[in-house]
Amino acid sequence: MPKQTGEEVDIKSALKNILDNYPAGSATLREILQNTDDAGAKIQTFILDTRKFPSNSLVSSELHVCQGPAIIAANDAYFRPNDWKAVIKTLNSSKMQDETSTGRYGLGFRSCYHVTDNPHILSGDRLLILDPHSRAEKYQGVVELDTKNLANEDGRIERKVYEDHFATFSAVLKPDDEVYSGTAIRIPLR
Repeated sequence: MPKQTGEEVDIKSALKNILDNYPAGSATLREILQNTDDAGAKIQTFILDTRKFPSNSLVSSELHVCQGPAIIAANDAYFRPNDWKAVIKTLNSSKMQDETSTGRYGLGFRSCYHVTDNPHILSGDRLLILDPHSRAEKYQGVVELDTKNLANEDGRIERKVYEDHFATFSAVLKPDDEVYSGTAIRIPLR
């Protein structure tokens, strides 16, 4: 069973604040570029994926809304532990104290909520699906899946059981890849 992570946050108010006070438009792509720079990545690719993917094997049928067209932002750097924490915590930036960080003042990644409700992040052996509206109720806003073809504590191989979530990354994640060599942010378009 996918891991349940997250903290108690009034996510709807936090997102409303972001949408009311943070610029829309090209700011999202600019913030992704800043995060790529901060991560020390050398390559950043943007893909407009217009395909519609199956929704038969999802952690929750309510996440079928994520299976359509999306923007994928892929780079060659891995998410670090602080990066994972920062995207889960809606309004707390892990870069606030880092003077060398391009995006140390911004809300950065959160600007993607202008165009999506459920950003997905694939990095290394981890796929994180942010679900601030708790469509997948039992996951409390954050779904975490393992990309490796290893059995979890329930004896299930998450990548096989929830293969439709992984299929949406087929533009960058190949079937034989146990891990993704970098970070890919998938922004399913509303």
